[in-house]
Amino acid sequence: MEDIGSQTVIVAEKEADIILPPPTALNPVPVLPVALRVDNREQLLGLLESDPHSASSTFRQLLVFGTESLRTLLLRQVMSDPHTRTFKGKKKNWDDLNSFQYPKTINVVGTIVLHNHEKADETPQSAFPDDATSWDNYRDGKQIDVVTYFLRPTDVAQTQLAARRIHAWKKQIRIHHRVVYLPQASALIRKILNNMGLTTSPNVSIQQLQMDIFPLETDILSLEYDDAVRESEVEQTPSNLITTVARSILKLQDVVGKIPHIQSYGALGEEVVRKTLDITVDEYLARDRVEEEVGEVMGGQVDALVIIDRKVDMVTPMLTPLTYEGLLDDVVGIDCGFINVDVDVINPEDSTEKKSDAKREIVSLGVNASDSLYNEVRNQHVEKFGSFLQNQAMALRQSHAEFTSQGKKKDLSEIHQFVKNIPMFTQNLRSLTNHIHLAELVKKTSEEPLFRERWQTERAMLEGETCYETLEDLVAYQYAPFKFFRLLCLQSLCSNGIKSSRYDALRRDIVQTYGYEYLFVLENLELAGLLSRREGLWMDTTSPFNNLRKSVHLINAEVDTVDPDDISYVSSGYAPLSVRILQTAVKGWNTRSEILRELPGRLIDVIQQNPPEELSAALKRPMKKLGADTDQDTQGKKKPTLMVMYVGGVTYMEIAALRFLSKRPGFPFHIIICTSKIINGDKLLKSLA
Repeated sequence: MEDIGSQTVIVAEKEADIILPPPTALNPVPVLPVALRVDNREQLLGLLESDPHSASSTFRQLLVFGTESLRTLLLRQVMSDPHTRTFKGKKKNWDDLNSFQYPKTINVVGTIVLHNHEKADETPQSAFPDDATSWDNYRDGKQIDVVTYFLRPTDVAQTQLAARRIHAWKKQIRIHHRVVYLPQASALIRKILNNMGLTTSPNVSIQQLQMDIFPLETDILSLEYDDAVRESEVEQTPSNLITTVARSILKLQDVVGKIPHIQSYGALGEEVVRKTLDITVDEYLARDRVEEEVGEVMGGQVDALVIIDRKVDMVTPMLTPLTYEGLLDDVVGIDCGFINVDVDVINPEDSTEKKSDAKREIVSLGVNASDSLYNEVRNQHVEKFGSFLQNQAMALRQSHAEFTSQGKKKDLSEIHQFVKNIPMFTQNLRSLTNHIHLAELVKKTSEEPLFRERWQTERAMLEGETCYETLEDLVAYQYAPFKFFRLLCLQSLCSNGIKSSRYDALRRDIVQTYGYEYLFVLENLELAGLLSRREGLWMDTTSPFNNLRKSVHLINAEVDTVDPDDISYVSSGYAPLSVRILQTAVKGWNTRSEILRELPGRLIDVIQQNPPEELSAALKRPMKKLGADTDQDTQGKKKPTLMVMYVGGVTYMEIAALRFLSKRPGFPFHIIICTSKIINGDKLLKSLA
């Protein structure tokens, strides 16, 4: 048993020995994240422990990952669960960027990120060697028996680069190359591998890991699908995304039981529901013995599922979040529950001189609910978390001073209790020190005049104003390109397009300032629906967003950011549209049908049946209120659970708003958030570039 913050986690050798904590607002179905973690870890260990070309148990392998994000996901999240991680006997609670924990049954001689080889400034330790000989030269002669590549099937460039590396190493016949796809290789990838001669090579094997959903927190499940919006909106090839999301829903239902009520918003949401029901029907018909039950599915551990297509609300990702976690992601970048920062940021006391870029030490710091302090401060507004951390520091200092004061004698029980609490005190002190330094970095950014001007520009656009002059000034100022594109897209989304003459002028300025390659970025933004040209002399005051802003009260200028009573605190007055839609859905759409007309796609409402039905049959049944039996007083009663699935990504602003609702006594559900990826505006736009 290990105490982590305010939580107690049971670490067991066998799955049957795991004792689950009681349900809470942030962990409404404790079995779900535990079951997914156990399944993912067993799959990964089973693959790494198996030698693809012999029965040897002592083979040495090099692990190669398509991206840094994939390495972090598999080795820090799956291999070593950060929520049960402790740092006993150490003076720090972060890891070196390239250090990982492995079981004794696995002999890993190193890890490499595949794309880093293309960077001229990468060190040999993180670059991909040209051949096995060069590896032996700078790895102290450590020989390799197996090279295992972990790749995503959606990124063709990863496969092509890995294939070139394999061909460069082919002289080393003793080395076996194992190419592993998560969750599975697509038909296109198999054709590429076949054309490059890898499927017939005796020392190359193609495998797959059916790991399609990862519990980043007890209330956040992610598919870690990077290019959802690009595939669906730009390339118009959403079939792989739809299938992956549908299969992940079926996997979740294997753990929590069939979800009785499903609603979806947007075209992708509808296709996910259709695919989910089709697979369910096919599996039912393929059984040897059919079930005799007839009628509605009885509620399991999750009472309802809402699927939201990201295209329903493209405005929210373009905005600047004002919560601690949202700003930390915006300023530093959070990837799979970890941030990579210069060690001098979180440990400036050891920095005596300014280091060159070559000597900078980048470390990986976990930011998750196992850190009780972070768990408490993560969703707080920027105006609150600074003073909160200050008060925590004063409380720790005071508790230590009270015990060590000379004027008061201590009995043995007090001394014993103090000594017992020293490890927890030390851990809390380390965590507090880290977050004070990170908060200083975040607040320094948020207090800059340009940051304040950006927020004011965003608010003006949200309220229906046109800010063309500001956009032109930012281009002339050579503002960071993707920060600028976020504002440009926000202007287009809020005003139903950008005036044609202004659009041409801005387009010309962008090319002259940032370069011709950004013409392709603009084209992709148009294809994704984030940017459009508006003909005519006047602003369209009847744009969909303007109508939604009024009908669902997206702007709340009077919200209290320190002691909030509304989700709009997450951005000092703007309530994320997707979360407002969810609030409205819970109350029912009977009198609010005009809102649905402003949203892309249509509302799909399905009650799952025994035996299962296809979508066309399910839609013939009458629509039910989401949580029809939850409008009673829930005081003192266990809330039902609602799962919200974002297809295309969710932002930390929306996560904070959903957690706020989940904890409110007046909201009838506890919420589990499921997403294809956690994103922000920069990540979304860069995925389209």
